[in-house]
Amino acid sequence: MWKPVSSFFHKCLIAAALGAISINIAAAANVSEYLEYQALDWNDTVIDMQPLVEFYAARQGNGIWTDETGLNQNGKDLLTAIKAADADGLEPKDYLSAYPDGPVEISPSALPGVELYFSQGFLKFARDLHAGRTTPAVSEPDIIIKRKTLDPGEWLNRVVREGVAETSRALRPSHPQYAQLRQMLTGYRNLARLGGWPAVSKGPTLKPEMTDPRVGEMRRNLQGRGYQGITTSEPDFYDEGLVDVVEHFQKRHGLDVDGVAGPATIAAMSHSVDYRIQQIVTNMERWRWLPGNLGNRHVFVNQAAFNLHIRNNGKITDQRKVIVGKEFHKTPIFSDRIRYAEFNPTWTVPGSIAGRSILPKLKQNPGYLDANGFRLYTSWKSGAPAMSPYSVDWSSVNPKRFPYRIVQGPGEKNALGQVKFMFPNKHAIYLHDTPQRGLFSKARRAFSSGCIRVFKPLEFAQKLFNESGNLPKSKMNSILGSKKTTRVNLNQPVPVHLTYFTVWVNENGVPSFYEDIYGRDRLVGNILFGKV
Repeated sequence: MWKPVSSFFHKCLIAAALGAISINIAAAANVSEYLEYQALDWNDTVIDMQPLVEFYAARQGNGIWTDETGLNQNGKDLLTAIKAADADGLEPKDYLSAYPDGPVEISPSALPGVELYFSQGFLKFARDLHAGRTTPAVSEPDIIIKRKTLDPGEWLNRVVREGVAETSRALRPSHPQYAQLRQMLTGYRNLARLGGWPAVSKGPTLKPEMTDPRVGEMRRNLQGRGYQGITTSEPDFYDEGLVDVVEHFQKRHGLDVDGVAGPATIAAMSHSVDYRIQQIVTNMERWRWLPGNLGNRHVFVNQAAFNLHIRNNGKITDQRKVIVGKEFHKTPIFSDRIRYAEFNPTWTVPGSIAGRSILPKLKQNPGYLDANGFRLYTSWKSGAPAMSPYSVDWSSVNPKRFPYRIVQGPGEKNALGQVKFMFPNKHAIYLHDTPQRGLFSKARRAFSSGCIRVFKPLEFAQKLFNESGNLPKSKMNSILGSKKTTRVNLNQPVPVHLTYFTVWVNENGVPSFYEDIYGRDRLVGNILFGKV
């Protein structure tokens, strides 16, 4: 039931700027008489009492933001923290906007309203800083992350014990990348204040040894980003010094590193500094979605960068390329635990892939299955008998309701290669080898149907099992040589995080920006920056 308070909450705050009123504040806020309410209306702001009642009841209604002089140190520190919230990519106006700017005198009757309003503002600030302003699954059914919850009493009590600044540090993601992005956000805002960099006009590919006014535009663009040593008396000439800088730029932006400024390179250069600022803020938001503890030892896949790494005790112990899902078969975002590896795996072709990719081949040649190590079964039921592909009228099969089960046996042509790494989940996503190893030479590696293909997966297996000690190389080679499907469990399951970060800072502090291949930056950014 809604129980609004009398007009006292509307009229109790008086700005000191009015100047001439002398107020004798007798006591700090006590909100006991308002704990029975479900909601209050204060300065045209609704205060939801439900998260606050238990905390204040345990304190006999005594406040934590106010004292007999008005705002106490906690209250002043909260105002300071919220004014600086933009350093975390948050909006300061989202939290205490109904509280006047500047020095404020507070009447005794105003103290309870201010007290409760500050607690509500703090909890909203704490939630956004800790768990994010958006829900992880915003408009994306393939982002499977539960939004972190916040215990109001725990964090309000922490303010009492440790103060606002220390509590804010504890709420903020502790991941090193977040701290790097936070620092980077300040740097790019400074670049914006200096005017950023000019765009490069669209046009034909720019190549070394060319003379073109657009080369001069590109040179000025790179200088605006901080690249030095590329000033020349012939700015429109594409010289060797500029080639080196373009190659560095391409490497930082996940592009083919060839020193040639084609459409992809020019497009990356033409993103404005404001675009990059929003990209940084969006990526900071994603870090807030992730668990505070990723695991002392874990596997981390960054889909946008097409790579993975193993991190152990804070250090990267293995790093390698991956191939992820195509734009219309996006690799999901979620966390799980790798529990086992399967060597010489079989591959049961999902019905959707069978209907979309294999059925057209069968219509042309039913012998395709035998030639590629597949067996055909009469149905998806367990124990269904095998059958000949020549006994089916493939022209009559509905690709959207493919009725047969197709299984590819172990071998060189197997789509999963020599090994797959399993963390059983409802999405049927896992890491695996591939016979199409030439695709790893591409810079943009979105080629799979959703699963993640790993470069040199047997090396990865050795790294993954290294601490478990139950898969020496000789044993792995023996298993592979047997040609039999063999499961090997990890002694200790390893956390795996399938993520999507389009901004990354490497171990040397050098930032990289990656293409938003799935449009996920755009979806989150539309909410963060008010475009929906």
